Amino acid sequence: MKMAEPVQPIVRLRRKFPHEWLLVEVERFDPKTTTPLTGRLKAHSPSRDLLERQAARAKGLIYLVYGTDTLPQGYAAAF
Repeated sequence: MKMAEPVQPIVRLRRKFPHEWLLVEVERFDPKTTTPLTGRLKAHSPSRDLLERQAARAKGLIYLVYGTDTLPQGYAAAF
């Protein structure tokens, strides 16, 4: 039987996997900024496409984020 991942600060997860995409089930977020703060790591991979397919099937509040603030070549962010 697989143990559930512990709730961790998202900044810690990003430091642990700096050059991978992370799929996180959000546990707590800042209500003023809606920034995810803590969560359970569901998956991590260098491939964003793989995690997008998993995110589409996931339930709950899901956060897909890259491990560093600098995105890999070929990606852009819009806010």
